[in-house]
This record gives sequence, C-alpha cells and structure tokens, in this order.
Amino acid sequence: MKGQLKAAMEDMKRGELEAVVSAAEPIKRLPRTGEGLFDISGVDGDFFQAARWIYPVYAAYETECNKKEGYPDLLNQMRLINQRYGEGKPSLSKAAGFLDLFIGTIENVSPQLYEYYRELADVFKVRLNEVIGTYYREGHFVADGEDGQEAEALIRSSVRRACEKYILLEEKYREYSE
Repeated sequence: MKGQLKAAMEDMKRGELEAVVSAAEPIKRLPRTGEGLFDISGVDGDFFQAARWIYPVYAAYETECNKKEGYPDLLNQMRLINQRYGEGKPSLSKAAGFLDLFIGTIENVSPQLYEYYRELADVFKVRLNEVIGTYYREGHFVADGEDGQEAEALIRSSVRRACEKYILLEEKYREYSE
C-alpha cells in the first residue's frame, strides 16, 4: 500500500487524479481504531511515517473527488493525530513526520473552506514553533540520540512548503527552511 500511496502523491503533484482515486479506495476501507483514526499499522510501523502517506492522499480525494463531504471526518482525525502527537516528548523523527503529515494534508485541503484550512494551519504553526524551541540549535535541528539528518531535511522541506503556501511568513521562517 505504501508504494501505491507514494505513486499517488507523485501523480497528485502532476494533477493526475486517477492514482488518487485508486489509492483512496483502500484508505476508505481501512479499519478504524476505537478513537476513530484509520488503523494504519500495516502501512508503516511508525504511526507518523505511515500517516504522512495516508492523510494527504485522503485529503486530495475528499477535495477533488468527493466534493469535500469527508472533511468533517478528516478534520476529526487530524485533531486526534495532533492529540496523539502531544502525548509525551516527541523525537525529532516523530516531529518531522508530524509536520510533513500536516503540511501535506493542508496542501490538499481547499482554502475555500476556511475554518478547516485555518485550523490545520494553526496546528502546524504551533507544533513547528514547539519543534524549533526544542530541537533547533546553532543553525540546525539537533536529534536526541538518533540520526537526525533525514528528519532535519523533512522539517526544512515542510517549512519551505508552508512558506510557499503562505501559511508561514518566509521572512520569519527562512532560516528553518534552508
């Protein structure tokens, strides 16, 4: 499923929706946890790494193919993910996955439904500022006992994408995206 999701995300960048539709069908059939999240344990052992592939595709499907009818479910799941992220001190890798998940989802949610879009953008900003305060030192993100180069690259990419979408002010966040 992960390969299909990666391909769908590449197709989404090119504006091709066929892969999104075919990837969304198995997503919609995923079982749910007791709290209502998709059970994505079969996609990747790390929840946030799996979620960063699932939810942007789900958001794209809801936006482009399902007339935004699933937005309440999407937003509820994103709230639950934010709550899960806030439990305990996240590692840099977990933080990177979370930020990539949120910006990927935001990129595929219609800003015309302002309340949904704004709530996701606000969560992204709050969590990014927490990550900066916790992990940013002397010009780079510092991992706690893990290989942080990949996580740092993912965070910087997330910040760059957020600046491109005008979710963040480039002047204020440039040093975290370069």
